[in-house]
Amino acid sequence: MQRLSNFLKMRQKQMVRPWALSAPIVVLFLTVPLVRPLLHPDPNGMSDDEQSRMATVQAIVEHHTLAIDETLFAHSTRQKIQRNGHVYSDQPPVLAALLSGPYWVMHQCGVTFEHNPLWVMFMLTLLGVTVPVALSAGLVYKMGRLFELSRPRRAALGLAVVLGSGLVSYATVLNAHASAATLLLTAGACLVQVGLINELGRSAIWLALAGVAAGLAAVIDPPAIIFMVTFALVVGAFRWKLAARTAAVCLYLLGATAPVLFHCAINRPITGDFIPAYLRPQFDPSMRPAILHSDWTDDDDDEPGGVWQGISHFLGRAGDVLIGAHGVFTHFPVLVMGLLGITMVMHRHWPSSTKMLASVTVGGSVAIVVLYCLSRADWGDAMFATRWFVLFLPLLLFWSGAWLRRSHRRVSWVAAGLLLAFSAAVSLVGATGSFPRDGFDRYTALGAVQNLLNPPSPTAGEPMLARQ
Repeated sequence: MQRLSNFLKMRQKQMVRPWALSAPIVVLFLTVPLVRPLLHPDPNGMSDDEQSRMATVQAIVEHHTLAIDETLFAHSTRQKIQRNGHVYSDQPPVLAALLSGPYWVMHQCGVTFEHNPLWVMFMLTLLGVTVPVALSAGLVYKMGRLFELSRPRRAALGLAVVLGSGLVSYATVLNAHASAATLLLTAGACLVQVGLINELGRSAIWLALAGVAAGLAAVIDPPAIIFMVTFALVVGAFRWKLAARTAAVCLYLLGATAPVLFHCAINRPITGDFIPAYLRPQFDPSMRPAILHSDWTDDDDDEPGGVWQGISHFLGRAGDVLIGAHGVFTHFPVLVMGLLGITMVMHRHWPSSTKMLASVTVGGSVAIVVLYCLSRADWGDAMFATRWFVLFLPLLLFWSGAWLRRSHRRVSWVAAGLLLAFSAAVSLVGATGSFPRDGFDRYTALGAVQNLLNPPSPTAGEPMLARQ
């Protein structure tokens, strides 16, 4: 009778949370029709980044190697390196290795790059980026418990984070930044869950999962290494005894070690070391620190303006990052609400782990922005807005939940709504073509609109997807 009673109680529980599913469903409804192979079926318009990843997936499944010599994209992509007589993609290989599993299934069913290229690319983009971005809205809904929001507000927060941060712009093309951003949100959600449980024994699995997610983000998009390391500070900030905190940090680091070792195992044959190819100056000179460039240094003490010219150059690049044609705030001004939420967290009696997570969000974001400002990276490669910053923008906007939980005057709600509406509109414009082959040479939202209204004509002559 007791078992029957327990079974009846389980049947009475709500098995499906409509509010939890609402935001992911809306994101899928908006993004699936905009996935690049559907909206822009001409393969000649694919970016080099997307081609190099597709090439690695094809090489793994069809040729059992990471060398892309015999793939359909080997001659067309410009993001490749040569080593030991073979050609490889210059991107970290872990994302392609993960996507090789779904492609193996498709290959076994006769759906291949050779005979069904658009269908394969659509499915890989859907599984690798679109669905994870939609699920990230559900993750934010789960994390919203931290702010004690009602379910409708948590669902609204999840949708606002995906649409307002620019994450949805990169949900329609295969790339590492959106996938890594989702993984960082996953790690953050696990840490929030640990704080809600507040007991080491019941939190062990969440700590390990947080490490795995952060480690995967780091090996897919290497700037996420900053967050993988600093998230350990969040684990160490839980209000437990020293032994418990030490054990928690060890569990987190143990989880993070697994994807890092996996990356090392498959990356070493390509580059000869454990560092991703595009972080090595000999493969990509654009990532050399700009402070080493002659324009930044003053080898002759008598030469005027050397150091000051370098500082001015850095400030100019920082301005481009924040309010320029690729600027974060010129595209997504609603991020101001995230920063405002962080200040509220710091000024109230929040747990130390929550304050540490907020601090890590700001610190990691600033560190990545500074690194790219110091680098010689070409802003023309930043694509829509700044693709390199998609990694942390959703996590940054998540903290607007601290503002959302409080009551405000009507004018404040109207201002926040306008900021969100503008940011969401720009993000959806970006979703129509965030990764054009030759990038953007103007304010990227305007460029995306022009590309949408006047798409480039299909390339004449031999198709790109053909063996050469």
